[in-house]
Amino acid sequence: MRIRSIGPDDWPTARAVRLDALAGSPPGTFSTTHAEALVWEAHQWREWATRRILFVAETGAMPVGSAGVITSVDGPLLVSMWTAPVARRTGVSDQLVRTVIGWAIDAGHRTLRLWVIEGNRPAEQLYLRQGFTRTGAVQPCGDDDPRPENEMILTLPTG
Repeated sequence: MRIRSIGPDDWPTARAVRLDALAGSPPGTFSTTHAEALVWEAHQWREWATRRILFVAETGAMPVGSAGVITSVDGPLLVSMWTAPVARRTGVSDQLVRTVIGWAIDAGHRTLRLWVIEGNRPAEQLYLRQGFTRTGAVQPCGDDDPRPENEMILTLPTG
């Protein structure tokens, strides 16, 4: 298994891993539905990949997980976290999160944040293992989805 960063030119890989994530996750887990993303054209996938730094875990040529980072004035936000069912409980998720943490440290950030859906215990346990804690901030998943998401934060070491 290897983890690599992909850019907009590798949109077919971004498309494959995202469609797998959307197809195998409960509705509302991600901001886009599988049906919406299924009809995207190449330029839409390039745009999607451009808005984030995307790390993909692969075994052979098959993507088995992803984790992304979107940066804003508030700092980096871990997004697009997903692990294929065949790779769950193998350490892939931990390695993806550690890769994003390493990127954030190398980029000089002081914190890394994320949002996790209330009740997604496996994801929350993953983040707690990596040192994240809840901030107390809560928001709805989306305009049409009132399920709560909890913000978590990790304070990063400084050099």
